[in-house]
Amino acid sequence: MKLFLPIVFLVTLFGTASAQDPQFSQFYANPLYHNPAFAGNNGESRVAFNYRNQWPALGANYQTYAASFDTYLEPGGGLLGAGLGVQAFHDSQGNFMRSNGVALQGALYTPLLARRNGLQIDLVGAGQVSYTSSLINPGGLTFVDQFVGGGFNPVSLDPLAQVGLAHNRANVSVGTVFEISNTDQQASFWVGGTLHNLSRSRLRNDVDQRRLGLQAGITLPLDNLYIGGQKGTGGEAERLRNISLTAYYRQQGPDRQLDAGINFLYDPIMLGVWYRGIPLRKFNQTSQRDALILMAGIQLANFPVQFQYSYDVTVSSLRWASGGAHEITIWYKLDGLWSLSSGRYQSAARQRRCIRF
Repeated sequence: MKLFLPIVFLVTLFGTASAQDPQFSQFYANPLYHNPAFAGNNGESRVAFNYRNQWPALGANYQTYAASFDTYLEPGGGLLGAGLGVQAFHDSQGNFMRSNGVALQGALYTPLLARRNGLQIDLVGAGQVSYTSSLINPGGLTFVDQFVGGGFNPVSLDPLAQVGLAHNRANVSVGTVFEISNTDQQASFWVGGTLHNLSRSRLRNDVDQRRLGLQAGITLPLDNLYIGGQKGTGGEAERLRNISLTAYYRQQGPDRQLDAGINFLYDPIMLGVWYRGIPLRKFNQTSQRDALILMAGIQLANFPVQFQYSYDVTVSSLRWASGGAHEITIWYKLDGLWSLSSGRYQSAARQRRCIRF
């Protein structure tokens, strides 16, 4: 009976609470997490690793890890392609809540206009199924009875400190991307949308609120410099120069956020400046300014690996006290090790040009 009421209290609290999904500053470098329609968008097989450490100076220990694999498949006729992906993630919110999950993505590529004079128009529809397990550990919290006589007792006798609470749930998400793709000498455009957590149910006490995402981008090529030799095994003998303008709006419950920025690519170097926030919007009298994001990336010469690093300069009321946020991404192109272009697999020429870095 001593544990019964605390358990009921925690279940009730958990059932009426709502949670926000983790966010990544390099959202285009973690495409499967944000839109299942990005599965296979690199035109070849790849693995990606993402790590984010948010507000380290506060000791809050907000850390998120993600690892994914995706590939592009195409039947012999080349009329209809498919992207397949899988992603696992771990999210730690302090020492009291941790979540682990896995998601499977499938995307169907429908060419509305086959490539003609370098122009191609595609519509991609996709779905995702995921499973997440979360654990609330009250032992990671501090209770009133630990503050005794001006001192601190590391052990709490509060019954709540002895109870852990697990919450498991399955979910469904959908996404789409419409793209007008040109050659590297012409501009390319894309727009996408996602709905996450569609199977959320209050009857199951799900805490994940539905998440709407809208993405759009344009790539403006600069003059290309052609060089001799080959780059990796993809046979690309050109050094790309372009500027990409991208925006990502998302809404989950009452929270709204907008990421907008510019990336400059001079192969193999990428530099970017982004802003996260809605400057003129306030929620509960709090400004929606969040962070200025500085990022840099490089692809190693003759090696199918890309590294990206970003740092969030906090511009909210936390400012420098938060320590900002660090984020690291590593992409590894598996087609750099063996050729998968025989019949079912498409070569690097099938890469989506708007978001290929």
